[in-house]
Amino acid sequence: MTRRMTRGASRAAWLLACCLGLAACIQAPIRPHEGLPVLRHGQGGAREHVDGVDIWMRGEPPRPYEVLAYTSVETPEGWIGERILLSRVASRVREAGGDGALLDAQRTRLHTLHRAGGNTALAESRRIVDITIVRYR
Repeated sequence: MTRRMTRGASRAAWLLACCLGLAACIQAPIRPHEGLPVLRHGQGGAREHVDGVDIWMRGEPPRPYEVLAYTSVETPEGWIGERILLSRVASRVREAGGDGALLDAQRTRLHTLHRAGGNTALAESRRIVDITIVRYR
């Protein structure tokens, strides 16, 4: 009987791992800009250059650019999440055919809550960042 329960527990763990892996692959759709082309000329700001893509953390590119699309990216909180965020943003920009991204609104979502005993709880949260994908002119 114990062997059968162990098999069942391992199957449940395997199913849980597969579901979590699939959930990590789900991304927000890239929504193209509709309407007249939006041509802008920014005043500059702070940027990171990641995998050939300019990611504007604050401000806008100090050259003419066109808005191509909008999407959002979700990552873990913390310093590791920051590196993952920049990599995912660069990937989405390349996917949409853009040159850069402007980071817009950011929000946090409680992901899991772990009980650590007694009245103590540890929370894990995810950061969701809206981005505007641009192409330089």
